[in-house]
Formats: sequence, structure tokens, C-alpha cells
Amino acid sequence: MTNLNVPFQIPGYRIVRRLGVGGMATVYLAVQESLKRPVAVKVLATERAPSDELAQRFEHEARTIARLDHPHIVSIYDVGRTSNGQIYYTMPYFPNGDLSMRNLRDQPRRVLEIMRALTEALACAHDKGIVHRDVKPENVLFDKQDRPQLADFGIALSHSHQPRMTREGATIGSSGYMSPEQARGQPLDGRSDFYSLGVVCYELLTGERPFQGADALAVALAHIEKPVPRLPVTRRLWQPLVDRALAKQPDARFQSAEELLAAIAVVERRLKMRRRRGASRYWVWLIERIQSVSRGKRALALGLGLAVVLAAVLALLPRFPRTANDSSAAQVNAPSALDPAEIAATDGRPPSSPVGDVAGAPPVTGEPIAVTGSGATPEAAAIPADRAEQLRLAASLVLAGHLTSPAGNNAAERYLALIAADEQDRDA
Repeated sequence: MTNLNVPFQIPGYRIVRRLGVGGMATVYLAVQESLKRPVAVKVLATERAPSDELAQRFEHEARTIARLDHPHIVSIYDVGRTSNGQIYYTMPYFPNGDLSMRNLRDQPRRVLEIMRALTEALACAHDKGIVHRDVKPENVLFDKQDRPQLADFGIALSHSHQPRMTREGATIGSSGYMSPEQARGQPLDGRSDFYSLGVVCYELLTGERPFQGADALAVALAHIEKPVPRLPVTRRLWQPLVDRALAKQPDARFQSAEELLAAIAVVERRLKMRRRRGASRYWVWLIERIQSVSRGKRALALGLGLAVVLAAVLALLPRFPRTANDSSAAQVNAPSALDPAEIAATDGRPPSSPVGDVAGAPPVTGEPIAVTGSGATPEAAAIPADRAEQLRLAASLVLAGHLTSPAGNNAAERYLALIAADEQDRDA
């Protein structure tokens, strides 16, 4: 054992370093000397040492969990007491970190994989009467093959008779992921774990938890009282799953892992269907980019987006020849519904745009296309000359298919310049 000021020894293990400290336990990296393999050792904090009765219950339940045989549940190697009487258990060492360290907001298929794996892990535990009580990203570890594994069953079970929460970590679970009945200190079953998993799902999709508060008690009250927040528009097809998982009453949630797995399968089918609609991915990318900018810049981004949409429609018009007497508008099929969940992983670059050059469009010359004749309106006559000139020139560039190029002579730059001068410029 190295000099870490550790006030105990564990026969057969050599403590290497401290990996982390939580509200109820400290985790160490150690070497199991008999097998020369690295392990993680979780030791209950001294100030939370349970009574003899609870200690015996913890050891019994930890050994029960050790018999859980599932590829997405962390194995428990050993359970025992340190030299000074603290309870510990050992498990595999996971060098790839936990789920809280990963940003999967743009990887919905990976979110699906993790949700399915954790649901199957909970199904295995629930079948044996074990409720996890502390499902959260920090308790999802990744092995060498990058497979998610649910950890920390033993700690949750060892504190099943603690009083209601007064501060973070003072009772089982974590306030940010607690079900309403867990926050009230009521009896729990597997549906409470599904609620916590729903919180994890929301966080994976958005980067933040659904309920916030100034302290643990405020967060717990939010879980009890506040409605389920809406997901961003690009993740809206997940909303039915999240709504049911986060239902306030257990009877309104998923009643079994099979029901939750079925809901996950529905989301997966919808994602596959939306992926086949390739053109819609561009519009989803555009919406996300507009939503991601600050409010002050949103008008500029929206202006560019509207210019692109206009050009997409105009690009189709030359394909339908019209006679001089034809006054009917061409029927143009709109693109399929936005794909609210599948966004191309483009590192900030849009996927291939469905907007191309306008076939047969007139070349751009130094003279803008004039707006004259019966189409002129009193409102147009009231537009200042310079601004009207810019609007007409921008329109001619759109018709010619010069949306963003060449530099210095494209529709986007002219429209954006007008919007920059006046964010309320309706024409631009």
C-alpha cells in the first residue's frame, strides 16, 4: 500500500491511488495481488458506517448483486471489511470513464444503444427484486470495448432505511435524478429506476437535466411539482418516451422494462425512417444552427435561412415552362417533414444542400432586375432608393442562383447587410 494516508488496510490488495470521493464512499484504484489485476475498491465513508444490522444487510445484498450475471451490470468481485471495520467491495477498473464525461447530444443512435443497455440491465436486477435507486450518468461506466455498464447497486441498497433527504447525498439517490416518490421517502419499486433513466435520457439529448434548483431540496420539489419540460424541436420524437418515463405517478410510467424497450424500438424505427429522407437533414441542420446562436445574431441567421428557402422554391420554377397566358402558380412539392432527431455529424458544417444553381437562370449583370409595371405598389415606392436597389439586386442574384457565391456579389451578403442595418427589415 502506497503512502496515501489511508487509515486502513485490505488483505490481498495494494492501494495505488484515490479515484474519487462521493457523498457516501471513496473509490480507490488497487491491485489484487493474487491475480495481479487492477480493481476498483469502494469503501463506505467512516461517518456513514452503518449499524451492525444494516452492515449485515449490505453485505448480504451486495453478495446478491454479485450474482447478477449481465453484460451491462458491473461485476462485484469481493465484499468485506477493512482493517478498521469499514465495509468495502471490489469491482473491475474502468479506465474509459463514466457517462457524465461524454457529450452525445449529436449522437441519437448512441443514446439509443445506451438506453437499451441500461434498460436491459435494470430488467435483470428487477427480476431478482433489486431496485438500483441511484441511476445517474456517474454510475454508468464504460469497459475496454466501450460498452456501458451500470454500477453502484450495493451503496443504494445499503441505505434503504435512511430518513428523507435534507442535503445532497444524505439519503439514497441523487436529487437531480430522484423520482417523486423517492424524494418523498416513500417505498420504491422498479418504476422509480425508470424515472431516473428518463432523466438520464433527457440529459443525454439536451446536455442538461429537466429539473433545476438552487439546492437539493429545490430540485426534489421540482421533480414532485413541475411538469415535464419540452425537448428541443430537433429531438421532439423522443418526447412521448420522456413524458411517460417522467410521469409523476408510478402507475402512469412504464410498468416494465419490456414496455420501455418497446418505446425505445419505436424511436429507433422513426429515426431510420427520417434518415431515409435525406433532403430534410439540411433543414434540421439549419434550424439547429439558428437555435444555437445568440438572440442578437438570430435575426441574421434567420435572414440567411429564409433566403435559402426562397432559392429552393425558385430553383424549381424554371423546370415548369409557362406560356404568356398561363397565370396559374406552379405546384411545387414541399420537402418532407423535418427530421427532429437525426442531424448529420458535420462538425458545424451543413450536409449537402438540396439547393443547387437555378437551371436556365439569367446571368447576373451590373443592372438589377427592375420591379415595374402593375406589380409595383405604393409601399415599394416608399422604400428609400439605396435600400430598394439592394433589395432588387439581391432578388436578381437569387434568381440567378448566386446565393452565397461569388464573394462580394451574392444574395446572402446583400440581404444580411440590410438586416444588419435594420433587424426589423421585413423585406430583407
